Amino acid sequence: MTAWVRISVAMALAPVLASAQPAFQPPPPAFQTPSGNVHCRWDAGALRCQAQEFDATAPGVPSCTPPWPGLLSLRPTGHAETPCRGAALRNEDDFVLGYGARWIGAGVTCESEEAGLRCANGAGHGFQISRSRLTLF
Repeated sequence: MTAWVRISVAMALAPVLASAQPAFQPPPPAFQTPSGNVHCRWDAGALRCQAQEFDATAPGVPSCTPPWPGLLSLRPTGHAETPCRGAALRNEDDFVLGYGARWIGAGVTCESEEAGLRCANGAGHGFQISRSRLTLF
């Protein structure tokens, strides 16, 4: 092959090779665990997660009227919060974050495991949420 042919072939393949690289895609703004019990949404600078059914209560949950809705909130800095009110997060069409997968947002990371969902910010604060466990750390 002559140098001209090699250059022509390389130039012809360049767009194909470049397109083989995955493009950056931001994380979906909302997701759910494979069981469908925990739904989360990134909104107004915080990740909010809600357990649809739960047997445990998180420490530090305020006395809410009506009862606490299983809602946790985490910002990129500071401790996790347990708000008494908030819109229901359940949406069956949300992205399913499979077991062993990670969701990485702006300063908050969540890991989906069979034991539940664990979310933490860069300061190491966060929560673990599942049907049987609601832990703040």
